[in-house]
Amino acid sequence: MKPRISNNCISRENGKKENLQKGQTQENREEATNSVINKRIMESCLGQTCAALSSGATTGTIFTHLLQTLLAAQCALNSNDLYPPDRTSDVLNENPEFDFIIIGAGTAGSALASRLSEIEKWKILLVEEGENPSLNSRIPGLMFTLYNSNEDYAYKTEPNENYCLGQKEKKCLWTKGKALGGSSAVNAMLYIRGNDRDYNQWAEMGNKGWSFEEVLPYFRKSESYNPEFAAKNGQHYFGTDGPLHIRKYNYSTTSMPEVVLQAVRETGIPILETFNGGHYIGYGNADGTIDNGLRRSVGEAYLSLAKNRKNLYVLKSTKAEKILMSGKTAIGARLRLKNGKILDVKASKEVILSAGSIATPQILMLSGIGPRDHLKEIGIKTLVDLPVGKHLEDHTMGYAVQMAFVNKTGQPVKPTYILDEAYKFLIDRSGDLSSTGGADLLGFVNVHDPSSKYPDIQFHHFHVQKGQMPQMESVIKAFHMSDEIASELRKLIAAQDIFYILPTLLNPKSLGEIKLQSADPKENVKIISNQFSHPYDMETMVKSIEFLRNLVKTEAFKKHGLKLNIFNIPGCKNTKPDSKEYWECNFRHTGTTIFHPVGTAKMGPENDPEAVVDPRLKVHGVLKLRVIDASIMPKITSGNTNSPTLMISEKGADMIKEDWIEKDEL
Repeated sequence: MKPRISNNCISRENGKKENLQKGQTQENREEATNSVINKRIMESCLGQTCAALSSGATTGTIFTHLLQTLLAAQCALNSNDLYPPDRTSDVLNENPEFDFIIIGAGTAGSALASRLSEIEKWKILLVEEGENPSLNSRIPGLMFTLYNSNEDYAYKTEPNENYCLGQKEKKCLWTKGKALGGSSAVNAMLYIRGNDRDYNQWAEMGNKGWSFEEVLPYFRKSESYNPEFAAKNGQHYFGTDGPLHIRKYNYSTTSMPEVVLQAVRETGIPILETFNGGHYIGYGNADGTIDNGLRRSVGEAYLSLAKNRKNLYVLKSTKAEKILMSGKTAIGARLRLKNGKILDVKASKEVILSAGSIATPQILMLSGIGPRDHLKEIGIKTLVDLPVGKHLEDHTMGYAVQMAFVNKTGQPVKPTYILDEAYKFLIDRSGDLSSTGGADLLGFVNVHDPSSKYPDIQFHHFHVQKGQMPQMESVIKAFHMSDEIASELRKLIAAQDIFYILPTLLNPKSLGEIKLQSADPKENVKIISNQFSHPYDMETMVKSIEFLRNLVKTEAFKKHGLKLNIFNIPGCKNTKPDSKEYWECNFRHTGTTIFHPVGTAKMGPENDPEAVVDPRLKVHGVLKLRVIDASIMPKITSGNTNSPTLMISEKGADMIKEDWIEKDEL
């Protein structure tokens, strides 16, 4: 019997479609129909087909066989069985007391829960506000569709006249993953550690045990590099038997990455096999948390190992509102369950905050741990006066630095483009959907001192072909672009191919701050990013344009007719094109986060007035409370921050085991 999608299935789902449309306004009816209802139809009907396929049905025609193959490939993308089940009912039916409570199942929390649950006698509670990552999360080419979606907290900065001027309401969108695996489930999958100087500076700031050679084993512990790659590039630097698969992207959308590599060779910039092997200046294709064309998030890698452990309790769609304190000792957490009910849970050993650089300071301050003056202003009693929320660092990227193709209009995408790409992806795990438009091509340069061993600018790359409007619309939405900026981009891409070379500031000197709006945990925090408040940051970004002007002079760029495009920004019309004033104006409009906030619970010794946690990640002045996530970084690393966050989690897990296993044995 041939598997088929039944007419009853279509009729039943269309009935739901009609009911859902009732009561909607005309304005949002079409969007709801396309994005929600059709998805339900496909999920329901494909679910029947997947079940039929798994029953061993055969086919009599080549076309039916093709359909079977495609649907089977689509079914294989389902990853729900990789994750632990929700155990809310178990927690409610049992005594809600645990050895450890981990708040946040992002990169740090997922790895930490997996490592701590290796100790069978420990009872671990992992609390996550999101759910399992969606199917879209597994597909690299759909990365931008995840931003500003149900899998994104979609924070926004406070408006300011000095930055984010080209975003709606003058607010930059700060994406943060809201799912098991956190931002590793929505990011660009770039695996970049930073450089040895980053971590040696951490140690020099009084953080014993955090030098590069001391943290390197924890990078290796997490990694599953190809053994041949590790042997070729220096076994000392790479792990091969950790949970997280790290590979190269297996597909380039266009030939542009090779053109760029040819150009940088002409300028004398080295081409690197990897950015994680001891050399930090150069261009090349990044290592990624990707394998066989699929995203490999930290949540998938680590929680799949722990999904059947009886001592790990995962609560999904559950929000941690505050830490429960007894004097200056953390004793548990107050949670809001999916149904809205409040549940207090207790921890006999420790409460661990792994909620990230925005939510971790929020929860600390709501619990009375933070700057005394600010908490008093909000109406929260101060238990411990600490600089929580201060020292916010982030990498700023300018999203409108473009190379235009001179005398080349580009070939518009075919009407069947997305169907062709879906076929490539499902059958071969190749094509545009297995890639991110060239985002794996990276460049690290020093624009102030070309002889330096260490970079101060990172270049990201992205190619949008003529007429590729759906892709561009996803980018416009992802970066919260104003209507004026979006309109100019649409005109540009309708006329020709555009290749983006996006400078990113690696070592910012501007510091921002996270503040509470109120004592209500349901209300988002204030993000005061303060980007470009230090003159060095703008100076470095403007200087990065000189590097791009040198690329334009190369034979590789001339051959392809590439030149620096002076993007029409309505707010910069009064500046001279390609002048220092123009680029300063450009970056004030288009400079935005690349989603790397760190430092809001800064690590440092007791005599550091900016420190919130000590070098063993314990909150100063509080017992049985740690922070293990990117917020503890005392200085931002020189590259994408997901890999360092995972290292922090691995090292933190070992610290906890060192502190408690021996006590348990006494």
